Amino acid sequence: MYALIDCNNFFASCEKVFNPAYKSRPLVVLSNNDGCVIARSKEAKALAIPMGAPAFEYQSLFLQHNVIVLSSNFALYGDISHRVIETLKTFDFPVEIYSIDEAFLILPDENSMEIGRAMRERVKQWTGISVSVGIAPTKTLAKVANHAAKKGAGVVRFTPSLLENLPVGKIWGVGRRISKKLMSHGIRYAHELIECSDIWIKKKLSIVGLRTAWELRGTPCLEMLEVAPARKSVLTSRSFKRAISSIEELREAVATFIAIAAKKLRREKLKAYSLLVFAGRESGTVHLPLASSYTPDLINLAHRALEGIYQKGESIKRAGVMLSELVSEDETQLDLFAQETAKNHLMKTVDQINSRYGESIITFAGEGISKKWKRAPSRRSPRYTTSWEDLPKISS
Repeated sequence: MYALIDCNNFFASCEKVFNPAYKSRPLVVLSNNDGCVIARSKEAKALAIPMGAPAFEYQSLFLQHNVIVLSSNFALYGDISHRVIETLKTFDFPVEIYSIDEAFLILPDENSMEIGRAMRERVKQWTGISVSVGIAPTKTLAKVANHAAKKGAGVVRFTPSLLENLPVGKIWGVGRRISKKLMSHGIRYAHELIECSDIWIKKKLSIVGLRTAWELRGTPCLEMLEVAPARKSVLTSRSFKRAISSIEELREAVATFIAIAAKKLRREKLKAYSLLVFAGRESGTVHLPLASSYTPDLINLAHRALEGIYQKGESIKRAGVMLSELVSEDETQLDLFAQETAKNHLMKTVDQINSRYGESIITFAGEGISKKWKRAPSRRSPRYTTSWEDLPKISS
């Protein structure tokens, strides 16, 4: 049996763990530039605050209902996620991490409900995070059971009745386009899909749709997580707290964006053949002869592209970089004089040090020191678990 463990309202829950004053109050977390809502507590959802809502449009509602509005604190969320996974590993069952707030485990059929309840209780006791557990013979059905568990039971084992009122658009791996196609053929719910013939499903939805149907029927087809499409690009951009026209500040900003994007590439074992830099309305692209995720080389190329599009005196309110034409780091071709092995070891060491001691322990000179261009998160909570300065203080 597969068990899907999903942290409830994860970002908002992380914030509530360390601040009792937030308990039972509506809370939202904003994106990096404090622009949009990216997480909501259950109380905020009850106020019909939508995901992705521009914060400025909901200021009056926030004030009216005393909503807690916080900047994103990814150092805290990442560390709590790691603690949840380590807690799950103490049960000695295979664990497969799906996202920052979700993981699959393989459980024995016997006593699976008791094990699920024990996992839920231990995660809550050790981390303060509430989770929902869905148990089923396939990963897709575990998603279905987890959706039901979120409605209050906490732990749910799949039964066929759960498919009767499940809209096709809520099926894991069925996007908006496929959902519209199914509904055009009169198929609105999951149980109607699995009653269709394999020939019809394959013809209309391809082999991917057929495998989804098999999963819904109870036949495992997703031994590895392959629902999510491969990443096509990595984009990092920011709106500045003030318009800037200085080439020096723009160079610092672009170098910082490259450092963030390159780290994401390495985390996913990817490299890029193309680099795009934009500042205001202007943009420039650089094609790399060899795919790379080596931050210093990418910074140098990005600076070169920036100088090609920079117009002296122009006020820039937003800039960013995009790395694209991505390939696996194992598939890149080297030239005779390439020093990729040494570069890879260097970046791996830098990533490990920053991961262990904090994201700003090692930075690149091109990123600057003061970063006056950077929009500081105005409402970010302390990094309770990753910074000595932010450790909670207890006074008698």
